Amino acid sequence: MSNEIEFKKYLAESTSRYLALYVSTAIAILLWFCYSDIYIRLNINAFFTRLLPLTIGISLLLFHFLSKSRKKKTEFKWYNIFFFSGLVMMYAKYMVYLPFEGSSYSVTGIIVIIFLVALDLKVSTYQAALAFFSPLLVLSLVVIFITPIPESKYVNFTNLYPMTVLGFVSNRIMYRLRFNLFKSGYLLQEEQKITQKLYDETLATNDYLKEKNEEIEMQKEIIMKANYDLRQLNKTKNKFFSIISHDLKTPLNSIIGFSNLLSENYDQFTKAEHLQYINIIEKGADNTQKLLDNLLEWAQTQTNNDSFKPKLKNLFELTNDVISILQHTADNKHIHILNYIDADLNAEVDENKIRTVFRNLISNAIKFTQKYGKVIISGSELKTNEQNLVMISVEDDGIGIPDDKINQLFSLSEKVSSPGTQNELGTGLGLLLCSEMIKRHQGEIWVESELNKGSKFTFTIPSGLRDKNS
Repeated sequence: MSNEIEFKKYLAESTSRYLALYVSTAIAILLWFCYSDIYIRLNINAFFTRLLPLTIGISLLLFHFLSKSRKKKTEFKWYNIFFFSGLVMMYAKYMVYLPFEGSSYSVTGIIVIIFLVALDLKVSTYQAALAFFSPLLVLSLVVIFITPIPESKYVNFTNLYPMTVLGFVSNRIMYRLRFNLFKSGYLLQEEQKITQKLYDETLATNDYLKEKNEEIEMQKEIIMKANYDLRQLNKTKNKFFSIISHDLKTPLNSIIGFSNLLSENYDQFTKAEHLQYINIIEKGADNTQKLLDNLLEWAQTQTNNDSFKPKLKNLFELTNDVISILQHTADNKHIHILNYIDADLNAEVDENKIRTVFRNLISNAIKFTQKYGKVIISGSELKTNEQNLVMISVEDDGIGIPDDKINQLFSLSEKVSSPGTQNELGTGLGLLLCSEMIKRHQGEIWVESELNKGSKFTFTIPSGLRDKNS
């Protein structure tokens, strides 16, 4: 029973879905015949027989377009009434011409309407029987009791009975076929296939859009990284020109100025003044050389040509070599440099790069330490769960670093170079170089400092290292 109810609901919905198209087409045909009846055939009686389905059809269209609730069952019933009224129209027309002789008034129109209704009438058996047989019963009663038909119409008249029965049977067969098709679930399966196809297409579209969004995000990240790199390059350029225009120019001016002074007025100065000016020139040349060394090393780190060749080295011995180079500078300030690195501490390092780190850290410690101070270099192996590290510290008891400058020490964006305790000049690149070199060794560097008590620079690198870029 539930299948029957669902089936009728399906018929109502499927019929009303295309109701406007069906009914408007039928009305257009009816209007053409109305025009033909009045202006071509000049038969007003025929025109009146078409008014019933025409009126119902127009009313049905108006109901369909104006109804807010879209009452499918009501539309469905009206639709069947519209079809039934076509059958009534043909019978009514036949009754109009029934008493008259003549072969032109045949039952062909009725038979055509019977089979159209048979194919499309979607009602129960009881309602279908009324639709097919009640007009024929009325016609039969008219013939028997009111108007006898001419002999020429007997054959045509009797043809209505088998045709009506055949139409009714055909209609019931069509109805059962529709019902069985509906009950089999074939229509539902077809709808599900269409729905699944649309769903799959939607998923595919969503995946495509997701992929495109991911590509857009990747492009966005690439653009953002490129913008960041450009900003960094711009900072690098500005830093480079700042160093060239100021830090390099200043010691050169000092060297040139005092050289000219000695050259032009040599005999006017005492031996002590000669020595004083020569020392100034020497310091200027030394600072210039350090600056050029750092500039060249830093410029090399900014290119892809920066080679990295780690080898197993003893860090105690390497530190002693660096100390020997800087010992003269420390002696001038009476600063003691103490190497407390474990004598057997080895690590795989790029010797040139790690020398640059030691040279800059020790040189800075000497620079910011007062006379008779000390610089302590310590180092040992540090074992962790992930790998073995080497930890190196360079500690001084100098003037320390203000808190607001600590975060800028390893940055290119700010110039944090300060004069030493004897007005020693710096390049502003030393600590930046140290940071770059330590990163190249896959390590970390940091600083701890307290004003007027000193600073401690510490870095860690893996004791066993292989170049990832080689």
